[in-house]
Amino acid sequence: MGRYILTRIGWGIVTLLAILTLFFLARLTGDPVRLLLPDQATQADVEAMRNALGLNGPLIEQYWTFITGALTGDVGDSIRQQRPALELVLERLPATLELAISSFLLGFIAALGLAVAGEISGNRKLRSALLWAATFRQSVPPYLFGILLILILSVNMGLLPAIGRSSLASYVIPVLTMATFEVALYLRLFNTFFDEMRANDWVRTAIAKGVSRPRLVVRHMLPNALLPVITVAGLNLGILVGGTVVLEMVFNWPGIGRLIVQGVTQRDYPIVQAGVVVTATVFILINIVVDLLYALLDPRVRLA
Repeated sequence: MGRYILTRIGWGIVTLLAILTLFFLARLTGDPVRLLLPDQATQADVEAMRNALGLNGPLIEQYWTFITGALTGDVGDSIRQQRPALELVLERLPATLELAISSFLLGFIAALGLAVAGEISGNRKLRSALLWAATFRQSVPPYLFGILLILILSVNMGLLPAIGRSSLASYVIPVLTMATFEVALYLRLFNTFFDEMRANDWVRTAIAKGVSRPRLVVRHMLPNALLPVITVAGLNLGILVGGTVVLEMVFNWPGIGRLIVQGVTQRDYPIVQAGVVVTATVFILINIVVDLLYALLDPRVRLA
């Protein structure tokens, strides 16, 4: 097990280096300083900015400086705020994690409960109704669904705050927006795997032996369905952490995604670099944890 953990951590480091390398190679598409400065900037302004960002040396030297700095947490100071860029990003990280993790847990648990209840009931019409509802929810983009909730719950009914992160009530609409999309995703996955197992010989044998339906679903079918869903859930949680940009802009949520967008619009290159480093690191850590959890649930992974 220790060797497996070290292997996964090693691949995580390799993946992080690959992501940072690809991000660095974006510099080959053009001079980033020209994008950061206004059109009326003089050549002296350009040279000063190149010195500030360390873009004057040979490309291999810039690459080494960027990689060593990123791995040690030094990606430069924010051009606009004159503070370490990584510090600014880490200040926003809790807001993004709160939104992503709470939405993920609520959506996953709700989907699990609905899928198990539908399977235990044996009611095909109930399962079909749940799947149709999930399909309908997935057809509505999260940002549009969030705007609709703001119009209904905030503007028309005045029950909840529309934007910001000022109180617990301000979490309801953004979490509900993301969690309902997660319910739709995982409910469809659980139902797909339950459908596959329902046709297996061991399920028919258990039914023929008189095993009760709740026991069959909870003790035998559910553990087998959880294994592939956990893999998808891990990837999806990482995507949630890095993909809440649009929703953070819709709800004026003070997270990493909104900060990166501000960095792009304000031409604050170190902020964008720090955002990429932190988001990639969180994504890789989440996937390492999921791999370890999968190995604990399925001994065949450890044998492999």
